[in-house]
Amino acid sequence: MNTKRAAEEASKPASIWERMTRSSRKRIIWSLWFITWVALMIGFFYRDFYDYVVVFTAVHLLLFLFFFGFQLKAFPVQLRIVYLIWVVVGTYVPHMVILMYITTIGLASNLFINYCPLARMMYLLPWNREEPLSFGLLKRVVLTPPMPGQFKPTSPAR
Repeated sequence: MNTKRAAEEASKPASIWERMTRSSRKRIIWSLWFITWVALMIGFFYRDFYDYVVVFTAVHLLLFLFFFGFQLKAFPVQLRIVYLIWVVVGTYVPHMVILMYITTIGLASNLFINYCPLARMMYLLPWNREEPLSFGLLKRVVLTPPMPGQFKPTSPAR
């Protein structure tokens, strides 16, 4: 059964994302997150600007859905869905603006030192992790050094 599924996966055409060069993908990701971060910084001073963050984040999500062939299981798409929910709650739910401050700090950490707290939390979801949830996994997820690209924790010590 697994070989049949692997053959089906191999016969599928590559997504637009997979056909892009690595440098193009990195440039697109960094630029979109940087624009979002700048908008968040402006939102510190003009709260109404958070509406633009929500709209831009929704467009960002739609773009990645398109890039990944509308596959919700793709980790980058999942991340952007959760991010959109986060900024919607932070923008429109009374007294939840603290979420916007948290995301401003988290996004700066992602942009400037390649440490994405949201990706690390998302990795712990059952459909994203490759091993059972344990204290050791949680420790490795938090303490794995910053890394460019999609997050993967360090391998367990044997």
